[in-house]
Amino acid sequence: MSCSDKLACMLLVAACTFCLNVYAHGVHIYLDDQLDFELLSSKARQPENIAGATNLIVLSKIEDMTVHYVKSSRKRAIKSLQQSNVAACNINMIKNEQRKSEYLFSLPVNFYWAHKLYSHHDLSKAPLPVLNTQNEISSLVELFKSYNETAIVIAENFSYGDFLDAQLDEIDRKNLIFRGGADHYETVYRMFISKRVDFLLNYPAEFHRFSNHVNLPVRSYRIAGSPKIIVGHFMCNNTEVSRQFIAKVNQIMLSMYDKPPFLNAHFDYLPKKEHQELKAFIEQYFKRSLQAD
Repeated sequence: MSCSDKLACMLLVAACTFCLNVYAHGVHIYLDDQLDFELLSSKARQPENIAGATNLIVLSKIEDMTVHYVKSSRKRAIKSLQQSNVAACNINMIKNEQRKSEYLFSLPVNFYWAHKLYSHHDLSKAPLPVLNTQNEISSLVELFKSYNETAIVIAENFSYGDFLDAQLDEIDRKNLIFRGGADHYETVYRMFISKRVDFLLNYPAEFHRFSNHVNLPVRSYRIAGSPKIIVGHFMCNNTEVSRQFIAKVNQIMLSMYDKPPFLNAHFDYLPKKEHQELKAFIEQYFKRSLQAD
């Protein structure tokens, strides 16, 4: 065998070894929600919300790559993404400006009507700057200037998107109560509904899920200027395997946006009157994604 043949063989072996290592390690998906962990790791449950249903569809279509599900608090998961050389991702993450500079993001995996502010107070009786003419919160900052002895519960290590994050950053820390937990959606809901705090920011779909779709004696308000739809992504650290995983997710998403299984994964957890409007938004997003691609 000539030197060139030996060199070619060595390069081939090295390449194959690299590929085997890539797929042997696979990608680690960190989950802070016990229900998500049981749903995705063992398929022992049925989805209970939009995020669970959409993530299950996508991850069940991942082929030729091992996916490891790891139960972890969101705080530890973020730390792992920052420090690990192994491909690692979080699900249901909002893409904000800070995160875009540090992590890789998939195309949107789920679509939610944007957060509303839930309140035990009748804000129509508040000073004028709190509500605008559309009965929306003019700004969270103005709200807590008027209600400066109240508190809002905020999920720890959670982004509400650039728009709301900027407003929350301006609120006095004494008005903010941060909570983590195995399921931050349920944790903050329980704290609010037990009246341990006055206000809650939450997705309407998640609020109604925990209230069992029963009308409760609370009020809800949109925040003026906030996005109408919030999209959730896979957010991964920047490794070769992570890039391959994101590419697979994006390929899957582009094949699903206009298909009944993906749309129904949203509709199953929303009132029927909201289906067509959300469908139109997803279809518009799908068309824009194809044009960009």
